[in-house]
Amino acid sequence: MTIPVPIRITVALVAVSALVLGVWMGLMRIGWFFGTPPAPGTHGPILVLGFLGTVIGMERAVAVGRSWAWATPILAAGSVITMLTGAPTELTGALLLVAGSVLVALFATAYRMQPEPHIILMGVGAVAWVLAAGTWLAGEPVPSLVPWLAAFLILTIAGERLELARLIATTRSAKMQLAGAVAVVIVGSAIAWAYGETGARIAGLGNLLIALWLLRYDIARRTIRLGGVTRYMAAGLLIGYAWLAVSGALWITTGLQMASTGYDAALHTLFLGFIMSMIMAHAPIVIPALAGLAFPFGREMWIPLIFLQISVIVRVTGDLTGSYEMKRWGGMLNAIALALLVLIVITTVVRGEIAKRKPHTTV
Repeated sequence: MTIPVPIRITVALVAVSALVLGVWMGLMRIGWFFGTPPAPGTHGPILVLGFLGTVIGMERAVAVGRSWAWATPILAAGSVITMLTGAPTELTGALLLVAGSVLVALFATAYRMQPEPHIILMGVGAVAWVLAAGTWLAGEPVPSLVPWLAAFLILTIAGERLELARLIATTRSAKMQLAGAVAVVIVGSAIAWAYGETGARIAGLGNLLIALWLLRYDIARRTIRLGGVTRYMAAGLLIGYAWLAVSGALWITTGLQMASTGYDAALHTLFLGFIMSMIMAHAPIVIPALAGLAFPFGREMWIPLIFLQISVIVRVTGDLTGSYEMKRWGGMLNAIALALLVLIVITTVVRGEIAKRKPHTTV
């Protein structure tokens, strides 16, 4: 059984809405008031599990071609609605818990068909989703979810990149190094349940080690020498890895203590600098894969990628120097960078669809 197109479109629209609302919530938190968004306290979960969880779930469901796999993005999209409507936290947590569990089952199924390390790694990332949802369901405050939310995204991306690393014959030693770094992340995130600062520092060390591994072994180091969309994607990936390394260092130094000067920088070098660079880098292949739409790459895609880096630098500089106005304007520039991405993606898709449907004539 296939999932009806209207359901797929609805899920995608909910994911985009989660991104818009999450950015709106973020702007409000740093002093930009454009009205009051619903449920502002869900800023982190709605972006990580609501938006990214839905998108990653859609990507995996399309990849495996199993109708039951769509339970993950559908339930994650449902959690966006419950967050925004003020439904009990227990309901949102339960939806996310089941959504993550389905994703774990998906990777378990994939591993039986193809027992490869990258599938194990992405499966561990899915387990981190389940643990984040379970922590929220248990009534813990949102900041306590951060190590698991970060682990979900970092391990998912590392698993995808490990799969491509096969193209350059990654050695067993290199794979063991990555496994060790992943173990540090998991141990640190678990310790953070009881000892938040200590656990965050350990998880930060693991994040830093994964970043260094990706900078050393990712195939992007080779493809950056090529042109066009390949160079664009490689640049986005390598810049993202650099931000992940910076974030890891900030986690180590701040222990993710909310009162610390670098708390905001520690979070947003990861969730903006690293994750959004990954999204921008993968857009040229993810959009056609998920939506089946033409996406002719153009040099204008560099604009939001570069603008994002500038905005994160401004925000982090404001954080670390104690300049509230720099932090505030950095946040606004973050939002503008994402708006530019959406605008350029829409115009590129429209241009591609028009070109695809235009009748070809011969002379």
